Amino acid sequence: MNFISRLNEDMSIKIPKEILKKANLRPGADIIWLYDEVTCQILLMEKPDNFAKAMKGLGKELWHGTDVNTYIEEERQSWE
Repeated sequence: MNFISRLNEDMSIKIPKEILKKANLRPGADIIWLYDEVTCQILLMEKPDNFAKAMKGLGKELWHGTDVNTYIEEERQSWE
């Protein structure tokens, strides 16, 4: 899904209604702006009410199929 917005003279921008609907954004929502130095891209996201809840479960697929006890034991052995 691609949309184009124009930066106005007063430096404001209108968010396309399709994006507002998909993201369920409402007036008064706080938006976080991120600039990725590597890709030179601007990323936007709604500020979560609770960052801890919003991040819960991120990366869990990285550990799928990994035996935790074996992993910890191998890590500890690598320290010696």
